[in-house]
Amino acid sequence: MSSHRPNLPATDQPLTAPFWQAAKKHVLTAQKCLDCGDLRYPALEICPRCWSTNQDWVEISPNGTLWSYVVYHRALDPSKKNEIPYIVGRVQTDDGPVFTVRLDVTPEDAEVDMRLTASWDDADDEVTLVRFTTA
Repeated sequence: MSSHRPNLPATDQPLTAPFWQAAKKHVLTAQKCLDCGDLRYPALEICPRCWSTNQDWVEISPNGTLWSYVVYHRALDPSKKNEIPYIVGRVQTDDGPVFTVRLDVTPEDAEVDMRLTASWDDADDEVTLVRFTTA
């Protein structure tokens, strides 16, 4: 694992802690409404479909399709200056939720509609970031 890096998410927030705990185990999860079955990411306090507060986290397919992406040629975040160019994309998982994530794909290989699978960046001892790479 690498040393602590700046700008990592807080993993102890009650709403999202289950997501980060699963990510640490390299398992992709999404929030599910236990009343209407709505599956989503990111997490919300209340279901946008039925307004229920009865939520849980469930494992979802780590596979998906790239909707869109952008290639960063300049590091807007100084901690990323040694990583440019890098790609951030919108990936719709096979189960439906859409993730806006860093892609482990070269700019030359990135294509809308390409198949991807979740990959993991063990950023430090506490944080594992979800990424996607070629399937």
